[in-house]
Amino acid sequence: MKHATRLILVLAVATLFSATIYLQDDPVHAASGAMTGAGTPLFESQGRDIFVIDGDTIMINGEVVDLAGMDAPELGQQCLHNDSFGDCGMSSAMQLRKYFAMAPFAVRCWAGDQERSGKADDFPIVECGIGERDVAAAMITDGEALPIAGYSHRYDSLSTEANNASIGIHGGDMINPAEWRNGKRLDGETGGCLFRTAGTRHYIGTLDPRFADTATDGSTKICSDEEARDKKLVYLAPAP
Repeated sequence: MKHATRLILVLAVATLFSATIYLQDDPVHAASGAMTGAGTPLFESQGRDIFVIDGDTIMINGEVVDLAGMDAPELGQQCLHNDSFGDCGMSSAMQLRKYFAMAPFAVRCWAGDQERSGKADDFPIVECGIGERDVAAAMITDGEALPIAGYSHRYDSLSTEANNASIGIHGGDMINPAEWRNGKRLDGETGGCLFRTAGTRHYIGTLDPRFADTATDGSTKICSDEEARDKKLVYLAPAP
């Protein structure tokens, strides 16, 4: 009887400890819904007015921001699935664009947790929701992005579920986006760098309809949004 009581006590303590660790994870604003006291959003816009730069970067109300807690494959990045290469970076960006284009509610974005964002600079980090749907959680659930470790336990568990089901980028071989940005590639990968300089101070991506019109002989190819920022470049603002 004493042994059983001790075992129950040990299990209870372990459960309480696990719950405490989980509850220490600060709630994601976008996951708490616009009607549940998440605070005043920094940005609010109709989804059709949001411009997608890549799988985790958007322009909303004229501001370029990163979606917090997730890292998507880069635009030119390829993944290997069933012995064939696919443009998983472009797929992620197009999925994000579809979320916004089909949004039945206004898109609201709150300030993300900069310290847990995994970003080395002070670039704006936001958590965006469509109604009560957390955009980053949706991207991770659909296998279009990876969670940034430690940002949200909710994101970690969603990624584990997507991985177990081999959904999206989990269904084949892929270089971690951070490693891809540092130059690592899959053997045989032929993806290109789909950003380039636009003048001396700006850059532009291939998803932008102005991309072809801004081509110049002096344009430099850039492999990621992060690389452009490292070069102190600013995304080419839309015409007023």
